[in-house]
Amino acid sequence: MENFYDRWLKFWDETEAERAKAPKVIHEEELKWIETRQDKRIALLASPDNGFVTQGGQTMLVEIPEGWKTGKHSHGEEVMFIIEGNGCTVIDGERFDWEKGSTLFMPFGAVHQHFNTGSGTVRFIAASAIHLERFVGLAKLVQHEDAAQIAPGEPVEPRPMSGVSTNKLGRLVLHMKDAPQRLATDEDRKKDHFHARRVNLMGYPGVGFEATEAQITTLMCDEPQESPEKHAHMEAHVYILEGEGHSIVDDVKVPWKKGTLLHVQGPVTMHQHFNTGSSESQMLRIEFGMRSKFFEDIAKRTFPTIGSTYAHIVGR
Repeated sequence: MENFYDRWLKFWDETEAERAKAPKVIHEEELKWIETRQDKRIALLASPDNGFVTQGGQTMLVEIPEGWKTGKHSHGEEVMFIIEGNGCTVIDGERFDWEKGSTLFMPFGAVHQHFNTGSGTVRFIAASAIHLERFVGLAKLVQHEDAAQIAPGEPVEPRPMSGVSTNKLGRLVLHMKDAPQRLATDEDRKKDHFHARRVNLMGYPGVGFEATEAQITTLMCDEPQESPEKHAHMEAHVYILEGEGHSIVDDVKVPWKKGTLLHVQGPVTMHQHFNTGSSESQMLRIEFGMRSKFFEDIAKRTFPTIGSTYAHIVGR
């Protein structure tokens, strides 16, 4: 008769089989938009709820119609990147304004609500880790108000213009114009520097975010007909903001375009991105704390290629 240890011995093979069958990419036209108490319009990108085998968290795409606000709720950590629109978020009573290209952080348990204060539809990508929180017994999602049209007098002032909370929550908003940026030099290119342009958003010294569960780490940009080096790492979600091309993921060609979400499954997924279009590609990189804060270093004995990079590959 099979015992618990016999079952444990099967875990790796079973997980590998699940990963092989799971989707690795989703395009804009494949999204299933729904309305919830929190959001007037929301669609899952990569989540266990739509068939992806994610280890750390899930990503979603959200829209707020002109003149609307989301619901007000509290839960575990969440990070956001504003793709289109202008508005503000009230976090534990403090208002923070944002614009296209802003990155936001909602600390664990903070009560928050988003407002579209501009013209046109607001669109943002969000990442959280509620399934992981459920696994460890911390998934407490509380709905305080439902999504609705903005009432007269909302949202209230004042607002911390620095993006740093006065409630000792640290940095909660970073605008694109204030984010540290690095352009690849000629010497970098000779050494196969990772990307032609990198904008550091979260998880880097000096930026000021204190996110642990989820991070929107980098905006990775490449020139037309260029690619960074081949490399391997643990799980990441990569959302295409601009451009078109493909990635080679474990020897499988995966096409992408604006609005595509690519799931790098991990724990050691070999991959390389190719910008085959005529303009700069922009890829938003999201990772989760189960990788960066816990497993990435300790798992290298079993998976020594974690974090490895390889010589630049010319062929496409």
